[in-house]
Amino acid sequence: MKRTQHGMTLVEVLVAVAIGLIGILIITQAYLASDSYNRSTLGEGGAQTNGTIALYTVQRDLRMAGYGMADSRALGCGNINWYYNGAYSANISGGSLPNLTLAPVMITTAAGAPDTITVMYSSDANRMVPGTLTQPMPSPSAELNVDGTAGFEVGDLVLLVSNAAPVTCTLEQITTVQASAAKIQHNPGGSAPYNPPGGGSQFPAYGTNDLVFDLGNPIVHSYSVVKTDATCTSGCQASLRLTDAVLQSGGGTPYDLLDGIVDLKAQYGKDNGVNNGTVSQTTYTANDGIIDSYDSTTPATSAEWQQVIAVRLAVLSRVGNYEKPATPGANCTATTAMPTWSGSSGSPFNAIDVTTASSQDRCYKYRVFETVVPLRNMIWRVS
Repeated sequence: MKRTQHGMTLVEVLVAVAIGLIGILIITQAYLASDSYNRSTLGEGGAQTNGTIALYTVQRDLRMAGYGMADSRALGCGNINWYYNGAYSANISGGSLPNLTLAPVMITTAAGAPDTITVMYSSDANRMVPGTLTQPMPSPSAELNVDGTAGFEVGDLVLLVSNAAPVTCTLEQITTVQASAAKIQHNPGGSAPYNPPGGGSQFPAYGTNDLVFDLGNPIVHSYSVVKTDATCTSGCQASLRLTDAVLQSGGGTPYDLLDGIVDLKAQYGKDNGVNNGTVSQTTYTANDGIIDSYDSTTPATSAEWQQVIAVRLAVLSRVGNYEKPATPGANCTATTAMPTWSGSSGSPFNAIDVTTASSQDRCYKYRVFETVVPLRNMIWRVS
């Protein structure tokens, strides 16, 4: 008989299907492992990039801190008296604008939250040496008699600083420069929103030998870390925020610069002769140009501000790859110990919680970036 075969038997089909399924399973597992490795690598690279850029951005501004205003005669004047478009600063009776302290850098701390770093320096100023009043300034007045008008330009903001205690400082905007008469005017009007009507009856008057600093267009940058969702309590997404142009009504416009930045810490580096255990050296001598201590206590006097010659800061960046618990239903273990930096003893990272077993912050890894920035304008200031 002629024998022929048509197709395969059921057993052969089942064997082929089983082999195919095993192959698909192996390929799937390999793909998942590769994808996990790829996401982990990308997450590490993203955290590295964001942390580095965040540190560089803040560091770049800190290098300019105090430019044009780091003068021992101006430091310590406290809150600036200023006006903008119908409102006074809060340190003046009835004022609603935010208070602004004349300082190269201000570190604001809050329990359980990232620090805020505010940097101030002058920009576009053509005169670095302050002018001096040659006659008392009537109160109110829209005219200043100075020892010379070189460098002062229309539109510049100037800071009046008293030369005797108690030191006060007031912000005005130049509207007219009379070179031949050696006068500077700061008249009110639509083109000068920083000048109050009537010359500023709520501002203090200034006398002979008081100082006039040309700030040009002063820069005030505030760096902070904010949550994407303000109601989030664990595993929260956050970003580094820059608030620019504080010298405006409402405090300026915020910009979210970088994602994945979950904490920001800073400390003043002080040449104050105090050994608080943060600097290791053989001798501790005040005002010798060497940092003796780091802390977050804001200076209160001109002498204390003159001893701030550096800032130590750290940025905590989160790796974006969420790492599941090894056992379903268990707690995450990607990070179980709080990250540290050089200033942890006095200012630890506290915007995340990895010590609580159920915290979602434990499901991520973190990277710390830190540096010390010398405040060159404070070091080179007029003594």
